[in-house]
Amino acid sequence: MKYFYNFPEIPFIDRSVITIGMFDGVHLGHAKVVAECVKIAKQKGISSVVISFSNHPSSYFNSKNESKNSLLSPDKEKIRWIESLGIDYLFMIPFDNYIAHLPAENFIEDILLAKFGINDLVLGYDNRFGFQRKGSVDFVNEHYSSQINAYSIDVAKIENEIISSSLIKEYVIQGNISKANTMLGRSYSLQGKVVHGHHKGRELGFPTANIELEDIDKLIPGLGVYISCLKVDGTPYYGVTNIGKRPTITQDTYISIETHLFDFQDDIYEKEVELYLFEKIRDEKKFNSLQELIEQISLDIKFTKSQLAKIHITS
Repeated sequence: MKYFYNFPEIPFIDRSVITIGMFDGVHLGHAKVVAECVKIAKQKGISSVVISFSNHPSSYFNSKNESKNSLLSPDKEKIRWIESLGIDYLFMIPFDNYIAHLPAENFIEDILLAKFGINDLVLGYDNRFGFQRKGSVDFVNEHYSSQINAYSIDVAKIENEIISSSLIKEYVIQGNISKANTMLGRSYSLQGKVVHGHHKGRELGFPTANIELEDIDKLIPGLGVYISCLKVDGTPYYGVTNIGKRPTITQDTYISIETHLFDFQDDIYEKEVELYLFEKIRDEKKFNSLQELIEQISLDIKFTKSQLAKIHITS
């Protein structure tokens, strides 16, 4: 897959199948839309294209709505997951004044037809494009049916809930990571670098890898303790992760992400890693003493190992 951060200035390809959307999270609902785009393109022997945005439209319409810690999948992750679905070209366009005020007719005629030679348009059930969200499958079928075949993809549901980025975000914020994972179709992960912390975990007998997030736009799950897996140089190591402010041992106001890996002694400082979260096992809590904290961590580890054993993973 090739990806770009601006529209081409001249005609780019002769014929294509295109889908448009933010695709934050690239969840199972998004995958259903993208898969249809790829399927049609392969059947017709033409190119598949995703047009997405490098910033969330809400950040444009509400300047006070900062993007910090608000995205399920910042750019690097989105590119990876869309590529895994078999798309030929991805355009990550800034959602700016030009895009926000571009009429649907101009979007279709000046971009989709003129630059991408669009043959088919595939949209999610609720997706719209163009100024005032005028562009839709019905709009295209009404005004451009002689040039474009437009399709709407039905909703994707799990347990009668419509899969959406906003709902997954709610689950992630709540710490209901197992539910979020089900809708994503994979484990929610955090990418970053292992950095030096205060070494309090080591002093307590539970050394941790402190992870500094690669992208400040990444949504941080609700505070608490999670069953997790840290992938280092492609190798998975299982453990227990605390996301929180460590109220028992510090007065920090910032959120730290610390993972204790089972039977692991390697020096991985400055390593680029990816942390996968499977299940939240408890909320963060302030204990009355360090001894109480140590006892609880021991229980967390014991429980985590028992849960991993149920799925045939041993530490």
